[in-house]
Amino acid sequence: MKKVFLTMAAVAMIFATSCKKETTESTPEEVVTTVENEVSEGADALEASYNEAVAKLEEAKKSGDKEAEKLAQEAVDSAKSAWETAKAKTEEAANDVKEGVENAADDVKQELKKASDDVQESVTKAKEDAKKGVNDALDKAKIK
Repeated sequence: MKKVFLTMAAVAMIFATSCKKETTESTPEEVVTTVENEVSEGADALEASYNEAVAKLEEAKKSGDKEAEKLAQEAVDSAKSAWETAKAKTEEAANDVKEGVENAADDVKQELKKASDDVQESVTKAKEDAKKGVNDALDKAKIK
């Protein structure tokens, strides 16, 4: 009788622990937002550099020094070009990352679905095996 109760307790514990379902999901939007934030910090630094160059150009114009004005204008042009190039590259990279993350998320969802189906099938089979084991144990206990 003791063996029957221990067997039933073991089967009940296996059944109880195998039914726990946990899922975690990361959305592509979260990943893309993180990448965009990091990239935008670089673009912000270039924008600040451009604004600083413009301020120095205005100072040079006020001072009336033509040589300083020419150098400041070149710095403004260079900073503006770098900033615009960075913005274009940032948008391009963000789109590429977003597309890649969405494709990866789709692949992960398909694999999770397949794994979930496999687990469900295994749980169903384990339940059937456990019921059969309990019934066999009860039948053996009745015979003795």
